[in-house]
Amino acid sequence: MTKEREWIAGYLFILPSIVLLAILVFYPLIITFLYSLSDMSLTSTRYLGWMAYQRLFQNKMLSLIFKNSVIWTVFVALFQLLLGLGSALVLNKAFIGRSLLRGIVILPWVMPGVVTAMVWRLIYDPQLGLLNHYLKALGIIDHYLTWLSTPSTALYAVIFSAIWKGFPFSTLMYLAGLQGVPPELYEASEIDGAGDWNRFLHVTLPSMRPIITTTLLFTFIWTFNYFELIYVMTGGGPSEKTHIFPTYIYDLAFKRFRFGNASGFAVVDFLFLLIFSLIYVRLSTKRGGLE
Repeated sequence: MTKEREWIAGYLFILPSIVLLAILVFYPLIITFLYSLSDMSLTSTRYLGWMAYQRLFQNKMLSLIFKNSVIWTVFVALFQLLLGLGSALVLNKAFIGRSLLRGIVILPWVMPGVVTAMVWRLIYDPQLGLLNHYLKALGIIDHYLTWLSTPSTALYAVIFSAIWKGFPFSTLMYLAGLQGVPPELYEASEIDGAGDWNRFLHVTLPSMRPIITTTLLFTFIWTFNYFELIYVMTGGGPSEKTHIFPTYIYDLAFKRFRFGNASGFAVVDFLFLLIFSLIYVRLSTKRGGLE
């Protein structure tokens, strides 16, 4: 009887969390899936069933949005990894002003996304922007470029801004990992005559592999579903060349009021995020020794 009461008491304690989870997560997921099976707009609703997904996969915008999302996610996550690891290696060494530099490095990450987007819009401004000014002063360009209005450069301009904003998070994660590498391993490698590069390859990287993998996956998930930077800087333009899943879903739902089509894109987006999340949970479980 005591065990039965403990079992009931345990479920009563977690009941509020279950109710909140159902209201805030499961209910919206179910409703979104049901909407995705229809051609719902602001004025009418027509049930299509699985035909809605056949139409979705024939939609040319799906391939464009998917391509943009992959380019956006891969470039941002990869360069945040490289910059984060490189800056962590520098900040892990002892030098005068290290504490100050650590504080400065983290500033882009703590800056709100909308503020970051507005700052970079000014930097990329074709007439007043600092980027065009310095590139022309150095003789690299002979006329001012419209970075955010040209289809070939707009997405990569926003990617550069996202890398700048996000790499301090990777720096913090890798810096914490570097400080956890046993000094005895470095001492043993020095005795064996290993240089800096060999110590990095055979001591630092193997010791850092779990945290690098976990941070990279987390960055993938976060970047794939990022919204405000692209939306504020370009609004998905020019000619929808910078739209990724979150910005295009918002555009369909709240500007064009095509709720059914937006829900279909949202379901596809959810499935990709679910894959990344399951990989992340799997790796976290293995690291925690819970397997």
